Amino acid sequence: MRICFLMEPPRSQTSVTYEILDQLKAGGAEVDVVTERSGLVDLENFKFDYDFYLFKSHSPMAESLAAAAHYRGCRLLNEYPATMKVRDKILTCLMLLQAGIPTPKTFVTDSIETLRDVVREMPIVVKPYRGRRGQGIEVCMNEADFDQLIARRESGESDEDEGGEDGTALGERLIFAQEYCEHEPYDYKAYAVGDYVHVIRRVFPAKTKEEKLGTPVEDDPELIDLVRRCGRLFGLELYGVDLIKTNEGFSVIEVNCFPGYKGVPQGGERIARFIFDRAEGR
Repeated sequence: MRICFLMEPPRSQTSVTYEILDQLKAGGAEVDVVTERSGLVDLENFKFDYDFYLFKSHSPMAESLAAAAHYRGCRLLNEYPATMKVRDKILTCLMLLQAGIPTPKTFVTDSIETLRDVVREMPIVVKPYRGRRGQGIEVCMNEADFDQLIARRESGESDEDEGGEDGTALGERLIFAQEYCEHEPYDYKAYAVGDYVHVIRRVFPAKTKEEKLGTPVEDDPELIDLVRRCGRLFGLELYGVDLIKTNEGFSVIEVNCFPGYKGVPQGGERIARFIFDRAEGR
């Protein structure tokens, strides 16, 4: 079996990704890895003749190759449309709301000043529209915090940040904000491999290795069902769900495709076995 793994270079030598690669090779698969650091790629001669494609990377090149593989009828895990849904924060939020899945009130704007009326009514979390890994997140508990956020942004702005008349830079300028809901002093992170779900509880932002591994959460049927609902909604099989727990129960903050699976028992072996099952039609 020949597998093409579209991925980013793992940031750590202890990444579960290496375990997955080792397990796939040990199982007899021939695995080619394509990353944004693969060097020159001759698109005319790029062979879409793999038996299976694993789509993990966020790099533009990997997304384009995954799209090309999808439209050629190749088999991908996760599928290209499912992956791209959760990479669009606006679409993700809309789908969660339409499905009746608890998620905070959400606002989108291209001008941060328009959030002033919102922050006068409720504390908010401001996020980059295309942010990842918790980067660039700012919490504004009141208008004073909001003024400080605007001052920081203005001090770092340049004319190059302005979008052109054709709107080409508008998507990068979008600001995504959610209501800050009072919740337990830590976050919940769920990792799913098909129907299998492993949930940890950890501080945010997690900085040390121990913090990232978190504390396993005992089986909670309601929580597990909520995570699986997210997977079914977006059509994902290898995915993660970030949640908080408020007085009203769990609320979904974000859905991720093919996450890092840190701390999942036998993570690499479990995922590789699942990949073989899917590649062989099981």
